[in-house]
Amino acid sequence: MALEASAATLCAFVIAMVQAAQVVAAPCQAQGSVTGEFAPHGIDISTISRTLRPGDDFFAYVNQGWIERTPIPAGYWDYGQTNVLMATVDARIRGLVTAGEAGTPGSPARQVHDAYAAFSDTGAIDRRGLEPFRAGLDAIARAQTAEALARAMADVSSSTLFAINVFPAEGRWRVHLDQQNQAQPMLGLPNAEAYIDAAFAANRAAYETHIATLLAAAGMTDAKERAARVVALEGKIAANQWPFERLRDRKANYHPMTVAELVRYAPGFPWRAYLEARGVGEVTDIVLGTDTAVRAQAELFAATPVDDWRSYLAFHWLQNQADLLPRALRDSSWAFYGQTLSNASAPMPREEVALRLVNAAMGHQVGRLYAERHVTPETRAAAVEMVGYLRKAFDERLSKAEWMDEATRAEARAKLADMALKVGYPKVWRDYSGVDIRPDDAAGNLRRLRQSDWEVQRQRLEPGAAGELWYQTPQTVDASYSVLMNAIELPAGYLQPPYFDAAADPAVNFGAIGAIIGHEMGHGFDDQGIIYDSRGRLRGWWSDAALAAFHDRAQGLVAQYDAFSPYDGVHVNGRQTIGENIADLSGVSLGYRAWQMYMADHPCERVAGDALSGDQRFFLAWAQAWRYAAPESAIRHVIKYSYHAPTPYRVNGVVRNLDAWYKAFDVQPGDALYLPPDRRVRLW
Repeated sequence: MALEASAATLCAFVIAMVQAAQVVAAPCQAQGSVTGEFAPHGIDISTISRTLRPGDDFFAYVNQGWIERTPIPAGYWDYGQTNVLMATVDARIRGLVTAGEAGTPGSPARQVHDAYAAFSDTGAIDRRGLEPFRAGLDAIARAQTAEALARAMADVSSSTLFAINVFPAEGRWRVHLDQQNQAQPMLGLPNAEAYIDAAFAANRAAYETHIATLLAAAGMTDAKERAARVVALEGKIAANQWPFERLRDRKANYHPMTVAELVRYAPGFPWRAYLEARGVGEVTDIVLGTDTAVRAQAELFAATPVDDWRSYLAFHWLQNQADLLPRALRDSSWAFYGQTLSNASAPMPREEVALRLVNAAMGHQVGRLYAERHVTPETRAAAVEMVGYLRKAFDERLSKAEWMDEATRAEARAKLADMALKVGYPKVWRDYSGVDIRPDDAAGNLRRLRQSDWEVQRQRLEPGAAGELWYQTPQTVDASYSVLMNAIELPAGYLQPPYFDAAADPAVNFGAIGAIIGHEMGHGFDDQGIIYDSRGRLRGWWSDAALAAFHDRAQGLVAQYDAFSPYDGVHVNGRQTIGENIADLSGVSLGYRAWQMYMADHPCERVAGDALSGDQRFFLAWAQAWRYAAPESAIRHVIKYSYHAPTPYRVNGVVRNLDAWYKAFDVQPGDALYLPPDRRVRLW
């Protein structure tokens, strides 16, 4: 990468930071100039440490300056480069949503404008009070039977014991049921420990107070006693849920059965009433995840008095729509979730609440406006080209993996060839024209949008349903891989510095977003991805010998990450994080090889005055992409509840396994991250 400074000054600066690293000339492609803090070509060299050795802590070596000068902003627990980029995206969304020009009636711009107007009008929300929610509350109050309770749980705005989605399985779309529900939370406290841990007693008491406030507003008598029973009931629900580590076991989460078999397997719940109320009563078979937890919750449902379920449902009916409640109830929700649980100092401004509601409820409509305004054809084309090189690099690695037999190799290459690589935004936009969005009906808008979301899923069950499916919106700052679809999504929100810029040095682009794309490809071949074939079918297509060789390499990563210890007595869980660790190592390995392939096809003269080698720029970009600051409490939480290792180890745990990094930064025996060559894990 060319660094625009005087050769003498820059070389002296870099020598002090790179600490005797080998600076080897590498080919490059003539580029434009990146603007902002990453100018001119994508690396912020001002953050590199002058005291740390890259071989001792590469994450801190690259990011020390940023960490020292970047306080964690108010309202954040931890803070990283993705948060910085999300703030940029949020500002762009704000400009789109609050634009003075409303657009023509029925247009995407008009729908977004009207939804924002409704969500931000607290005067109208307060005047309406609970009237928009009364029909749902009345239906819950009338529920006297198990079947009536099940129908109430099936409502898109209700909390429910059983998540319901439509996903592909065995080559067709099917209803999936499981016991972990993010869209419609089952629990009001953050985890199972919160219901039993003595240290959380004060929070439980505050939660009871909040529940009682909402139940009293709903017109229920004995609200305080009811609130205590809701907390006790949620504690039982939490106790039945699967432990965190088991949730990622895809084989354990795949239990296809007929509806008749489901009724016999978990007889305590009125399944047919639930499915019928959800509009899928005609289905004859489903896929069950978290099966034993589902059975336990069905037993709990049958054993719990109907009146306790009414209290549970009435509270969550209001809490699930808390941002659209009258002010006193909004304040109660913030006092618990914002102040008590999150230690926030002040509620979020209403404009921000409304923006988040619009973006969450009609994200693909906002994404359409975002893509039209903020994604150039050149950016998308350059990203598509990069993705092609990642696929090419992975295919080469698969073809040369000496530990794979030919039959397994052929299937692996077929899976890679069939992998859908979706970049930027959908080819066909979701149609919201049938959703009635009114500028004066906040609660109605939210309800109709949620119902539309479910209809989009339900329609996949109909014969002939097809077409490109995007789970993420274009403005999302993330990427993903679906084992069921064998598809990668790289939303446009990620296509910005420091992750990607069509004008930036290729080494930086491939070291940042290229490695992230490779990460998602790696998920197709991690410890869970390898049990699915090219069509997303759960099938054993690996030979015993290849599978044993793969798991032997994976176990090496488990041991490495188990040894990482940020605090006395606290260790990263290598088994819990193995899928993400495999993907990270795969991603950087593939990104590096893809960059080499790209440069072979795009040679040019080295830019005069460039004091960093291409290899150095590549690895610096990977570490820079993971800038991150966090208190000890956040790191401990990540270790306990995340499938990712804490961010510093996502950088350090990868580079120490790559020979090119050792050469680029002259890492030697005695450096903290040094691994002998025979202990470096080599997957692809």
